[in-house]
Amino acid sequence: MRRLAACLLLALASPSTADAAVRAVFVGIDTYENSRKPGRNTGFDNLLGAVADVNRIKQALARSHGLPLDTPAAGGCRSANALSTTLTNECATKTNILAAWNEAIAAASPGDTLILYFAGHGSRFIDSNVGDQVSRHNSTLMAHDARRENAPSGDIIDHEVRAVIDAATARGIRMVTWFDSCNSGTASRDGQSVSRTAPDLRVPGLQPVVAPRQYGNLGAYRVHIGAAGDGEDALEVGGVGKRAGVFTTALAAALEATPNASFADLAARVVTDVAARTQGKQVPHAEGALRATLGGPEIRLPLFEAAQDSGLPGRLRLAGGSLVGVTTGSRFQIFPSTTDALKASDGAPLLTARVTELTPGQAVLTPETPLPPGLQGRLVAREIAHDFGGQVLALAVGDAAALPAVRKLGFVRIDDAAPFALLPAADGMRLRGPDGGELATLPPPGAPEFGLRLASALEKIARVERWFTIVQERPGVSLCVEPVMPDTDFDPAWCRTPADGEPVLKRLQPANFGVVNEATGRRHVYVLAIGRRYSVTLVLPAFGAIEPDLDPGQAIVRPPGQRLRPSEAGALRFVVLSSDQPLNAAALEQSGTDVADLEACSSPVARVFCLGSNRARAGGWQPLREWSAAMVTARVEP
Repeated sequence: MRRLAACLLLALASPSTADAAVRAVFVGIDTYENSRKPGRNTGFDNLLGAVADVNRIKQALARSHGLPLDTPAAGGCRSANALSTTLTNECATKTNILAAWNEAIAAASPGDTLILYFAGHGSRFIDSNVGDQVSRHNSTLMAHDARRENAPSGDIIDHEVRAVIDAATARGIRMVTWFDSCNSGTASRDGQSVSRTAPDLRVPGLQPVVAPRQYGNLGAYRVHIGAAGDGEDALEVGGVGKRAGVFTTALAAALEATPNASFADLAARVVTDVAARTQGKQVPHAEGALRATLGGPEIRLPLFEAAQDSGLPGRLRLAGGSLVGVTTGSRFQIFPSTTDALKASDGAPLLTARVTELTPGQAVLTPETPLPPGLQGRLVAREIAHDFGGQVLALAVGDAAALPAVRKLGFVRIDDAAPFALLPAADGMRLRGPDGGELATLPPPGAPEFGLRLASALEKIARVERWFTIVQERPGVSLCVEPVMPDTDFDPAWCRTPADGEPVLKRLQPANFGVVNEATGRRHVYVLAIGRRYSVTLVLPAFGAIEPDLDPGQAIVRPPGQRLRPSEAGALRFVVLSSDQPLNAAALEQSGTDVADLEACSSPVARVFCLGSNRARAGGWQPLREWSAAMVTARVEP
């Protein structure tokens, strides 16, 4: 009964996906209006396999997910039904593509998934303005009418793709983009095996179209899997009538072989297949909500890659350390894939291990039983017991009936003078913070879901407070936060020395923030926002994106189209981490104390109430040697 009540509660707390649809817009372009012709050298040729790739991916989706997609008429270049639209060749102009994308968004409902598939040429736009891309190159998708002389370009710049994605996620739509083109690592087929690329786009006065950044709601997310990394060619191979994109071939095969796989596992399979077929010349790129499945929600559990290391006989190395919340003594289960780790209750793990050594960037796992034979390749670790290092959270408890649930939480110390308090209220209990503000509304102690809700809220507080004892300010990076001021350029270098007092932001009003790398070497940077109710959001890079590292002295700013708008009044803490190696900063993300998550029963702390007992890339990582941190607390006014 306890578990049933908890599951019912969680189901009510999350948007239903029972009636959610998977929609799609498919674009494939072989024949370009302005491709190379006798007497005209535009630098790119027509393709032979992009239109066939559209049919290939549609067939895979129909077989793997039973989707009743549109059926093209013989000789036609456009077809559509209630769920999907297909544009090929002369129908796939920039105007038509953008219109089809926007029409699909308008037809979708919150909770729906929208796939945008593109096969064709990709290129780069050389952006002379300071933008959101460190390289100052912006990827493009080349529509059928791209590169007309003396006319607006038919290239769809990645800023424009992002604007479409933002419009969808703001309405609660889950966005999935699969681009089989060159430079698709950030959102854009180079045209000799044949390769799907074209010369860089250089048009004087051309400005990217930028729309205001809207953050997803109602469980919305974005996932992008591109055919190639920035600067790589996306290849199509095969003879006449059999030409096919290497990426699309691999993606279609992965969809049919593993239809219920997470995007992380789908991408891992595609990367392995494409890299092998191209001898490493083409390596697909994936980012975003990779813990989701096609048509399903994102399960935001912290997962880490793990692998055997010849220097650690009998042990494993974990791609995560103290900077992202890993603690000595915590226990992890090891699975062969992300999908298996997310469905841990459905099957046994390969093994269980404990963190015995810890650095800022990595950890060493010592198995509780000997490593099984033949264990190799990519492994995924999921935490099952978090070691907080003792009773790190002091809590005043104003109702004796709540004490049994509190005492089950080994990281909580009962203290009448504590800054956090659990107090009785007319309809249950209230969890209050040091400033007296309400952090969570809880049911009465006798309610079946009380323990689960309490554990979930207190765990979020304890994780953040414990993390702040480890991650202190350290020279090498600066962070600037300020409200958007009309007609004023934003430069994060202007406020390296904090001004008097804390920044003052306005609720729902846009804020700027930026980072300057003040270290002597290149650094990866991550900005997290911690709300008054202990929500943790990775705001840079946003939506699980992967950004290049910064040169010494280089700044990266949130561009005008991606401003942050605080949703509630009170303290809003910002933390920037910089490091010489990439970090799994998304592992720190969590919802606020007032939210009962769909995955709460999977939390190593809260699962004690769900279960009714007290059970609580291989060899490719480089050690993190240098890191920095800076913190800014802003006051958000109503």
